[in-house]
Amino acid sequence: MKYDHDSHIFPVIAPVDTTSTTVNTDVVHAGQSLSPITFGIQFGVITGDEIVVTVEECDDITPSNTTAIVFDYRLTSAVNTDAVGAKTAATTAGATIAAGDDNKMLLVYVDTHALSAGRDYVRCVCNPGASASVALISAFVALNPMYARKTITSQVD
Repeated sequence: MKYDHDSHIFPVIAPVDTTSTTVNTDVVHAGQSLSPITFGIQFGVITGDEIVVTVEECDDITPSNTTAIVFDYRLTSAVNTDAVGAKTAATTAGATIAAGDDNKMLLVYVDTHALSAGRDYVRCVCNPGASASVALISAFVALNPMYARKTITSQVD
């Protein structure tokens, strides 16, 4: 994905601590976006169980109906390094971030062309399971609107 003055990059999870509670990104309108949409999910210290990250396509901003979809991802190394893991295909079961993968970022790539008809919205779901804890998790999304404008309108509904 090429980022330039027409790119739209914005936060979709404000930094939050979580223990055994699922955290969702904002629902992003993908219908008018070029592929792929990139989510960056930053994790602090992870203890207990692993975190499972899935992507859901949604029918609206509520979202009223969701379906887990396949996506690609890469896991970075910890802060202060510049290594990024290989691009990996995730199933609808998601990507697993292990306890101890502290201070890493998960880059999630969503192919907007693969969304089902009538499902123009997407979100990431971060599920810490029954006993995981994350000291701070936050996320951003980066996308390129199909029709660039002088003033970029919000893609989060």
